[in-house]
Amino acid sequence: MPSKARACIEAMRPLNSVMMGLAVVVGAVIAGGGGVDPVHLLLGALTGVLYTAASMIHNDIVDVEIDRVNTPWRPIPSGRLSIRQAWACVALLAVLGAIVVYPLGLLPLALAAGALLLAMAYNMWGKVRGLPGNVMVALIVSFPLVYGAVVVDRLSPTVIVFALMVFLSSLAREIAKDIADIEGDRMAGARTLPLTRGLLYASRAAALLYTLAVLLSPLPLIMGGVNPPVYAVGVAIVDLAFLLEALRLWRGVTPQEARMHKRTVLRIMLIGLIVFLASTITAGGGTAWS
Repeated sequence: MPSKARACIEAMRPLNSVMMGLAVVVGAVIAGGGGVDPVHLLLGALTGVLYTAASMIHNDIVDVEIDRVNTPWRPIPSGRLSIRQAWACVALLAVLGAIVVYPLGLLPLALAAGALLLAMAYNMWGKVRGLPGNVMVALIVSFPLVYGAVVVDRLSPTVIVFALMVFLSSLAREIAKDIADIEGDRMAGARTLPLTRGLLYASRAAALLYTLAVLLSPLPLIMGGVNPPVYAVGVAIVDLAFLLEALRLWRGVTPQEARMHKRTVLRIMLIGLIVFLASTITAGGGTAWS
């Protein structure tokens, strides 16, 4: 694979992008109940992956000067991918996303385009706004669950609960991420919680948000639509991992520790999405595929 193509793929943050696609699948399967059109599922998931990848590269374009301080090894600040080449990657991904989502109808296309524009607005405006920017990111991250339900034309209360759990944990991760990026954010004049209220305040705010997400996790068992044993065991593991991270944050973390934390939480969230999906597919001892 050519080096520029590898750099573009790296800038897409494949794990983040795949997680967005998986979140669309989870939302669609949960909302679809006994039947999900596999073609709609595939197209919805690909849309999530492509548009997330486009927003990730756009973020690196906007943040190139900050990244020279925080993450100089990234493709653009390291010089492995030029700004012009990065823009070409963004344009290609956006066009591919539109082509993929078009068969699903105008509403999914409009919502997907709106999510991409919101992500780009965050990159250009929201990042330096502190908490409002964190909320924008959390909305973007939790949106694919709702989007998956829209793809199958059915929005259920269980999907909304799952989306809220993802929103809270994503908001917590964004606040913790601001701790990791504090030096670059200070240079950019950002008004993040770590800069305006201090590291310990930000750490504890993130810890409380993780805890709130954990407190919501029993609701799907009460509401139904999940396989109780699969969900209970899987979510117990995820909840424990989140609570351990919350405890570390409550005690306070350094920027270096926060950088490790954000990678750990991303993996925990991926496992959580897999649990949501597995417990929904196996609900009632049947299958969610038609």
